[in-house]
Amino acid sequence: MILKIAWKNVWRSRGRSLVVMGAIVVGIWALLFGTGFMNGFMVGYMADIINHDVSNLQIHNPEFKKDYDIKFYIPDGNIKAEDVRSWPLVRGATTRIIVNGMMASSRKASGVQIRGIDVQNEAIVTQLDSLISEGTYFVGIKKNPVVIGEKLAKDLKVKLRSKVVLTFNDGNGDITAAAFRVVGIVKSSSIKINGQYVFVRQNDLSKILANGSHIHEIAIVTEAQADEEALAIKYNSKYPEDLAESWRTIAPELAFMQEMYSQMLYILLVIIMTALVFGIVNTMLMAVLERMRELGMLMAIGMTKLRVFMMVLVETIYLSIVGAPIGLLVGWLTINYYQHVGVDLTEYSEGLEAFGYSSILYPYLEANAYIVVTIGVMVTALIGAIYPAWKAVKLNPVEALHKI
Repeated sequence: MILKIAWKNVWRSRGRSLVVMGAIVVGIWALLFGTGFMNGFMVGYMADIINHDVSNLQIHNPEFKKDYDIKFYIPDGNIKAEDVRSWPLVRGATTRIIVNGMMASSRKASGVQIRGIDVQNEAIVTQLDSLISEGTYFVGIKKNPVVIGEKLAKDLKVKLRSKVVLTFNDGNGDITAAAFRVVGIVKSSSIKINGQYVFVRQNDLSKILANGSHIHEIAIVTEAQADEEALAIKYNSKYPEDLAESWRTIAPELAFMQEMYSQMLYILLVIIMTALVFGIVNTMLMAVLERMRELGMLMAIGMTKLRVFMMVLVETIYLSIVGAPIGLLVGWLTINYYQHVGVDLTEYSEGLEAFGYSSILYPYLEANAYIVVTIGVMVTALIGAIYPAWKAVKLNPVEALHKI
């Protein structure tokens, strides 16, 4: 009986009920899309850094990362990389020679990190070849080709086939220099790839350094379901003289961002649900005050205060039950659409790329977020209904019957 009466009461004031339902729909949609939008920033940024720069795992000589001294190399680095490639859930592994130095054009010079890469395996691990915006991926120039970032090319005022000079310390600690020609220019949202890294063929750099086949870094990319920490432990157990680290250890700021953004749903949930609480309280309180005579009559003929309380509570739940699914559906459709086509922020690309973000944003939301929002809406509706329901049961039936 209470369920039927409550349902009829909801539609007695159709306009007011639709306004509340609309507020719930808009609130849920804003909550889902806002969270998905911010998650898109986080997921896109982390994906670019992990996929194109840090990788899932990196291996070094424990002393190398202290000051990047090239004498601290990975013993038998190429053999170890070949071994890792055969491990389950490992998609690829590449080796690098790393040395800090200077790059100079005819107009300007800049400090850079020179990376001697295994061209084929680097493309598998970091997809460096897919980032080429001008030129080719080490094709077309036979002697000492170099690939540089778009920002670095702009800073040094160089273009394709321009001659540049790389200066660094060789294997004996002596300063040496070698001429290279720009074969390709890469464009990435990664600040380091765009403006700090210089990519050369491993054999070319090895000859200049006169360090044989000494490798300073092994980068590993894994399958999505792989546990990077477990793989790092496995490597450290097999090769205790080296140091294997996951991206969480190498780039702790990314792990912090992941944790911070995962809490964003709850922060937005509190903000939007608080606003909805006040809207629901206002609407249901008006409904109670308008029906004082009716409620007084119901109590006068025997309806208990508990039943009156439950009736007002159920009316509020009905408003949420109708509005919440629509809001969830609209939010899901919006996120699903933009997850495929992306949100175009090219008007702000210069500012976004300065901080390492892509100008095309793909909203992302985990499935459990919809469950959290659904529970949040129901809890909000119940909280919002408590005061109007309490106000209703506090009515004096005799006084209520004399209200105009």
